[in-house]
Amino acid sequence: MKNRSSALDALRGLAIIGMVLSGTIAESLPAWMYHAQVGPRSDFKFAPTIFGITWVDLVFPFFLFAMGAAFPLALSRKLDKGAKVQSLFPSILKRTFLLVLFAIAIYHTTPYRVGGQWNYALALLAFGLFFVSFVRLPKLTEKTNAWFNWIGIALLFSLIAFNVLSQPDVFKQGFKLSHNDIIILILANMALFGAVVWIFTRTSIVTRIGIMALFFAFRLTADISGSWNQLVWNFNPAIFLPENIQSAFYIGSQWLYQMDFLKYLLIVIPGTIAGDVLVNWFADNDDKKAKLPTKSRMWAAMVLMIAFVVSNLVCLFGRYLEINILLNIILGFVGWYLFRNPTHSLSRLYLKLYQWGISWLLLGLVFEAYEGGIRKDHATMSYFFVTAGLAIFTLIFFSIVMDYFGNKKLFRYIAESGQNPMVAYVAGTFLVVPILALVGLMPHINKLYEIAAWLGIAKGLIITSGMMVITVFTVRRKWFWKT
Repeated sequence: MKNRSSALDALRGLAIIGMVLSGTIAESLPAWMYHAQVGPRSDFKFAPTIFGITWVDLVFPFFLFAMGAAFPLALSRKLDKGAKVQSLFPSILKRTFLLVLFAIAIYHTTPYRVGGQWNYALALLAFGLFFVSFVRLPKLTEKTNAWFNWIGIALLFSLIAFNVLSQPDVFKQGFKLSHNDIIILILANMALFGAVVWIFTRTSIVTRIGIMALFFAFRLTADISGSWNQLVWNFNPAIFLPENIQSAFYIGSQWLYQMDFLKYLLIVIPGTIAGDVLVNWFADNDDKKAKLPTKSRMWAAMVLMIAFVVSNLVCLFGRYLEINILLNIILGFVGWYLFRNPTHSLSRLYLKLYQWGISWLLLGLVFEAYEGGIRKDHATMSYFFVTAGLAIFTLIFFSIVMDYFGNKKLFRYIAESGQNPMVAYVAGTFLVVPILALVGLMPHINKLYEIAAWLGIAKGLIITSGMMVITVFTVRRKWFWKT
């Protein structure tokens, strides 16, 4: 445990599993099985006037939070080994570039967009080229692996060119940098700005919170017409490029950078603070008299963490707002009682995480009434802080199971899925679905919900299970995709 956090892997794995599952279930289930703003209550059309969140609305912020928490773990390890601060930036920029490439490649190779009878075969080829482009093979030297990756990237661009040129009816505007996977593009922005924020504020959490407050202020004032706030918010460096380059690559406000993307720093930065707490825990050495908290107290704490997540989902989705704030106050005092007077490093870890978690959650709930109510799209201020708090409670839950009780096997497959998230993100679409389609099973799986409405989840479970098998296999072979 002194090398990496299994609980953080599990949180990341839970997020990526939820992401894949929520994107593959049929439209035959209750409203709480979909995004709150896109479900049966709005005939599966986006409706920003619907407020509340569901478990589906937690998966992306949980992943962002885990990403933020990983910055202190990874970068402080390099600094501890003697790396200079300036030496960190080339790898951060490289990571950002490769994530942008990944986002563009996904858009131009997904079988759901590429038509024709060869779409699934081309998707399998794309997955293979993703593998060559991003994998770190343990038996190769770093230099050889780099050549292997660049060959894969060249071939991947060749496949993109083939898809674009062979299907002009699909890619009507040709190849455009602005055509990309928005989730991965946001992650690329967070990989850059989140890491930079942590590097420059790694010795001062107060400064980090100050940056959050500054961005918070921009978020509240960006729509004031004629203000310099609006000018800064809408600024895009692409305007400095010649018009012919902008038109050729369709570089506009939707490509690469928008200040609006940075709103997710309000989840990533709390993640970095949790990451700092984990790093301090790694260095927290107990004396021989240190006593672990009792098992009964930790069992109660696990139930409490689940109660926080479930009660907020139910009450915010059902709009039982007065009941929700009352429940959170009661649960908050229960948590204080369970985590008070820590005498062991694990106890201190849980108390510090809990203090941050309850702070973010209550801040988010105070803002719940602002902008009409909490929602993922378009994201409200309350959404960022509520989900950051619930992410911390979920992290504590996994840590109690895996670190306190030492039961890593219970969530082993979830944690391993979180150790290779790039594979997990595309394995379902680019490997599981094409294989099922090519062997003739996909049409039958798509119709399972016609037998019974609740079987609408079966498609998602099948694809998600296949994704987990593939991801776990790559982890155990140490075939990690890294940017």
